[in-house]
Amino acid sequence: MKLCVAIALFAFSVTHSQSYKDDISVVLYTAEFIKDNYSLKPFREHNINTFYIERDKKIHANEKIIFLPTICLYNNGELIEKIEAGISMKLPNSTQERIQEHIDNLLQDKF
Repeated sequence: MKLCVAIALFAFSVTHSQSYKDDISVVLYTAEFIKDNYSLKPFREHNINTFYIERDKKIHANEKIIFLPTICLYNNGELIEKIEAGISMKLPNSTQERIQEHIDNLLQDKF
């Protein structure tokens, strides 16, 4: 019985940990102390998630997030684009356009 529970919990954690990368997903890795957090609203037609380092340390570590904020675009689990803020703690002004361009290409490739 304990083995069944352990297997079920493992399966859930693996599927849950990847679910934020399903289909076309835009993920923001940030921290609560960053005042100019980037809004994912322009991408709400797709999967969007925000992970705060204070609450989601494991996810930040697994994704090898170094700079905050960082925004990543995934397609079915594959990393397509990773934009890091660097030492300034601000994403480049072109972030939304870069992500949208990749999304447009992904959608175009589906046809």
